[in-house]
Amino acid sequence: MSAADIHGAVEAAIGEVPGCLAAAYLDLAAGVALHMAARDALTPALRENLPLAWMGLFTPGPLALFDARLTGASFPTTPRELIVNGETSTHLFLRGRLYPDYGAVFVCAHGANFGYTLYKARAALARIEAALQ
Repeated sequence: MSAADIHGAVEAAIGEVPGCLAAAYLDLAAGVALHMAARDALTPALRENLPLAWMGLFTPGPLALFDARLTGASFPTTPRELIVNGETSTHLFLRGRLYPDYGAVFVCAHGANFGYTLYKARAALARIEAALQ
């Protein structure tokens, strides 16, 4: 694994995921972005605060507790995927399948085809994880 491989895979995701404005690969346990890329330059404050905002979404919370009670699970599990639709953008939060302590975030334009965007984001995450091997 090299940092260049991760950086290249995240940078490539910007062009591969339809309407992708920004992408990041995160170490969820440490709360840091291993690499973050965007179509336009991100301010230093945005680069510093975005990973912190995204981290909390992958921790077990009320949704996980509800899901555990609904399914009869003995303990809540963390979500694998979360989708947040805003007024101007859609955020896709995907936990890694090979490395579940890592995840990717894709911020896409709101008008992008949702199904195709999710499909391409999942494929991009698989390529990012492949770069780790």
